[in-house]
Amino acid sequence: MSVSGVVFDFGGVITSLTMPDLVRPVMEEMGVPWSLLEEGFGKYRRFMDGDLMTMDEMYVKIFAEADLAFSDEVIRGIVERDQASYTLRNEETIAFMGELKARGFKIGILTNMCRSFVPRFKEHFADAIALADALVISGEERMHKPEKRIYELLRSRIGLEAGELCFFDDVEMNCEGAREDGWHSIRFRDIAQAKADFEALFLR
Repeated sequence: MSVSGVVFDFGGVITSLTMPDLVRPVMEEMGVPWSLLEEGFGKYRRFMDGDLMTMDEMYVKIFAEADLAFSDEVIRGIVERDQASYTLRNEETIAFMGELKARGFKIGILTNMCRSFVPRFKEHFADAIALADALVISGEERMHKPEKRIYELLRSRIGLEAGELCFFDDVEMNCEGAREDGWHSIRFRDIAQAKADFEALFLR
């Protein structure tokens, strides 16, 4: 079965900067070890992605468990940096989406994203969204990658069989979730590698 649809993750794929690049320096200034946040994200970020807690609540909970407390103003500043990192566009990825669309591929976007960020996503990435034949945002659906049902939801919206889909994500766990549902998947490290891997596999 040939690939007829290409699905893109958002953060780290359609964006050009990952969240730690903006948030880690703030943590260093505050004297908070980055390992504390990594552990907290591992426990709670998917609850936020599934709209079970806000981003503010997630940070407060992570700090509280480490017996740290910061003002609402400080938390808002961290949240703003976290969200700002997701407004920086990877123009090459968006151009690649357009190239694939012009070649007849269906395009999907499948992202873990809290609902509070959705308005900024739609403002800063309207052109990428316009290319998509199907869009699934975890916070709007109260589910998240790598849950099987989120891949099945995207597949139902794009109208293709699992074996007809290829998924780009910068997180291997999410790629594996797609493979377990029968999709093809390529771990995204940078756009040059992603394009080369896709062309070698599907455009020979």
